[in-house]
Amino acid sequence: MAGQGYLVLIDREDAKKLFSQKEPDYIRNFVDQLTQSKQYRAAQKVLDLTEHWDGIHRCLTDGSLDPDGGEPPLNHAILGGKRLANTQEFVLSFVRPDMTPYVAEALGDVRYDDFHKKYQAISPADYGRPLGEKDFENIWVAFQQVVDFYESGAQELSAIAFAARWR
Repeated sequence: MAGQGYLVLIDREDAKKLFSQKEPDYIRNFVDQLTQSKQYRAAQKVLDLTEHWDGIHRCLTDGSLDPDGGEPPLNHAILGGKRLANTQEFVLSFVRPDMTPYVAEALGDVRYDDFHKKYQAISPADYGRPLGEKDFENIWVAFQQVVDFYESGAQELSAIAFAARWR
């Protein structure tokens, strides 16, 4: 089942630090520091998706949590992109600054009806909880925040990282 997920706008210096590391524990701790940073939060560089990232990724891809499922650039928005860490407890994927505008544009083209059809096609057994209109509406609201977040990242030509802890 999905755990807490975040999108983080990563500035150039922090991206260099992140890419210089290969140790998953360091990467997890570094990203945890960014998501809790008063500076990052005040600058609205952190988007807390709670568990809604799971449904968003499934609706943007093939209905699974496969990071390669679906088609780019939509499959890059949450779990896709470059995988920097993938353990039983933590996952971190990274969208390069040059890809952020493409992802933002594709996200902006997603329509409510299409997103809703993709949601209805999710396997409840794979999803880990029942599908329902309240769940969908919460995911749709969170998705709109993702669209705005990527548009902001595209304007700044920032990298965007997705981080989640599994339950």
